[in-house]
Amino acid sequence: MEQPDAGIAISFGAATLRDTADTGEAVLEEVYDQYARALYRYALSILGSSEDAEDAVQEVIVRMARERKRLRKVRNLRAYLFAAARNSAYTILRSRRRRDGLHEAIRTDFFTTPAAGPDDRPIESAMLLRALAELPIEQREVLVLKVFDQLTFKEIAETVGGPVSTITSRYRYGIARLRQALDEA
Repeated sequence: MEQPDAGIAISFGAATLRDTADTGEAVLEEVYDQYARALYRYALSILGSSEDAEDAVQEVIVRMARERKRLRKVRNLRAYLFAAARNSAYTILRSRRRRDGLHEAIRTDFFTTPAAGPDDRPIESAMLLRALAELPIEQREVLVLKVFDQLTFKEIAETVGGPVSTITSRYRYGIARLRQALDEA
């Protein structure tokens, strides 16, 4: 005999929320409140468009609402959400077929959308934003996830679907290129 659906437990740090018929919406709201800003920033770093980044985050949240039972198997919600945002962003990239214009779009959005540091204060340095926009997308996404969203290299590897050694190399090369660009400026 099957047990009735007990719901989904989702961990937020030390706390755990239960997703039942009554609290499913509350769980989604909590997930959105906690992660939407970081997911948006990450999607923006890939897509270079505010509107597309918003669409990517919305797709992640809608997919979660539709497929809540799938969350039972998720061990690391944060890494799962970033991976879902990445997948959504790359789907948008493929559908709009504008890879050639991506670099300029990213540069424009970085200057018009204030990036937030770990303390949620806008980053003042236009030089840093300019240097970040000049990085290859693979290095830029790793730096955004590591520096702004404070994911571990393992979580980033899970998010982008690559080995940890590749992620650490992208991070190291990205940091070196940022330093070089800032030294030249």
